[in-house]
Amino acid sequence: MHLAHAMLIISVALSACGSTPPQTHADVRRERLVELNDSGQRAIARGELRRAAAHYAEALRLAETIEDFRAVAVNALNLAATWQALNEFELCHRALDKVLASPARYEPRFVTEAEGRKALLALQAGRLDSAGEWLARAESGCRAPECRIQTALLNLRGQLMLEQGAGSEARAVFARALAASRLEGNREEEANALRLDGRTATLMGEHAQAAGLLNQALEIDKQLALPDKIAQDLLALAETELARGQLAVARDFAQRAYDVSRAAGNQRQQDAAKRVVERMP
Repeated sequence: MHLAHAMLIISVALSACGSTPPQTHADVRRERLVELNDSGQRAIARGELRRAAAHYAEALRLAETIEDFRAVAVNALNLAATWQALNEFELCHRALDKVLASPARYEPRFVTEAEGRKALLALQAGRLDSAGEWLARAESGCRAPECRIQTALLNLRGQLMLEQGAGSEARAVFARALAASRLEGNREEEANALRLDGRTATLMGEHAQAAGLLNQALEIDKQLALPDKIAQDLLALAETELARGQLAVARDFAQRAYDVSRAAGNQRQQDAAKRVVERMP
C-alpha cells in the first residue's frame, strides 16, 4: 500500500469456505464475497480499474447485508483506493466513510488505513490543516505489528512538511522512510521515499542529487511494473532537468511520461506532462 501517492490496493484475504460445497445461504454469500474480492484484484492487475470498482462495490454491498464487518472494511478500502486511482475523489470519500462513520465496528488497522487515505486526499486538495489532522489520527492509531503502514505514513508526513515549506525537515523524514523501507524490504515505499526526496532536492536547487534519487526510484518502479509511479518519476526528472536548463533531456523525460500515462489511460498525468512541455522555451 502506498499512502504517499496513489496507495495501492491492500491485500487482505477474506475467509474462504474450504473445498467442501457450501451448505447454507451464509456459506454461499461468503464464498461469493471471496470471488468478488479476487475478481477485483485480478481486474486491478490488468489495469481495468472501473471493472475492479464494480467488483468491490458489489462485494461491499453483500458484506453489508450480512454485517461481515471485516469484509465491509476490506472492500470499502479497496474500493476507495480504486476510486482514488480513477480521480473519483467524492466516491473515494464515500467509501472511506463506510469505515470512519462507525470506527468501533472495525479493526484498528482498517480505521488507520482509512484515516491515512483521508489525509492524502486532503493533501492532494491543498487542505493542509485537514491533512495534518487526519494524518495525526492515523499516526496515533498505527501500532505494530497489526498496523503495517508506518513507513507510508512517514512518507506522507514528509510530503505534508514539504507542502508547508519545510524542505530540509521533509528531507530528514524521507531519509527515515528510506531507511525503514529498506529494512522492511518494502520496495514500493523505498521508491516513494526516493521520489519524494528527489522532488524536494530539485526544489532546493540540488539538481544533480535529485536526478540520482529519481533515477533510483525509476529503476525500482520499472522492476515493480507500476505505470503510475513510472510516469511520476519521469515527470519529476523532467522538472529536474528543466530546472537546470537541460531542455532537450527535460523534453524527452516529459514525452516518455506522456507516452506511459497515455498507454495506462491516465489523463491527469498526460495533462501534467503537456504542462511541463509548455513551460519550455
